[in-house]
Amino acid sequence: MGIRSKSAWLAAMLGLAALNAQADEPLKLVTASFMGVDDQLKTAIGHPNEEWRLHGLKSYLSGNHDEAVMRFERAAWYADKFSQHYLSLIYWYGEGVPVDRAQAYIWADLAAERGSVPLLAIREKMWASMTPEEQNKVRSTGHDYYVKYGDETARPRAEMEIRRFARTMTGSRLGYRNQQIDITQGGPIQGTFGNSTAGMMTASANSNGTVEGDEFYAEERTSLNTYWAAQDAELGGRGSVGIGPVAPARRSNQP
Repeated sequence: MGIRSKSAWLAAMLGLAALNAQADEPLKLVTASFMGVDDQLKTAIGHPNEEWRLHGLKSYLSGNHDEAVMRFERAAWYADKFSQHYLSLIYWYGEGVPVDRAQAYIWADLAAERGSVPLLAIREKMWASMTPEEQNKVRSTGHDYYVKYGDETARPRAEMEIRRFARTMTGSRLGYRNQQIDITQGGPIQGTFGNSTAGMMTASANSNGTVEGDEFYAEERTSLNTYWAAQDAELGGRGSVGIGPVAPARRSNQP
């Protein structure tokens, strides 16, 4: 199992395990330490969806749940499906916020927007567990979330920042390199980011623990098609799940 497929599997299993947890068990979004998450910020430069997600995880691990929710919502503003998934679990279990299973489902529906099989399964399990009143709340409130956080509007925000980052890349295009960027070596953190950045950087790191400019700005990080494809792969692959009647939040404005 490769670095990318392994990290995607771990991330998906973490989410499924959280949904299956007992009510008296604490919610655990990640197994990484605070410092482990903080180290990954070096590899998230220029990608606001990842940066806000990691800052949100730092707040969550510090016990500052209000700040974590704010930062995950900011990552979600930039089309971060992992953060949308985290928000769904936070509201489902009431981790630092009042339990709101309708809002949890809306976030789960957004997280599964690209067809991730594990996230679709989580979404459907939530729907099957909700009361008719909660399902009606989804229908009446979900559309506004899709307008704000759905890929149609959120991905262009992230892409604007990634393009700006790509335009300011260090390193020459004329055959020489003029800057090295220090990184933290080590494998990807379970469930903390969606593109195996740490694995990629370790593979290209020099013996002294640095990565030269052209390697740091790899196509996987700066080419939008390649970047989103890597993100989707980390989310667990595309597919469909059919478990009873479904009312996605994106269709809440329809009769």
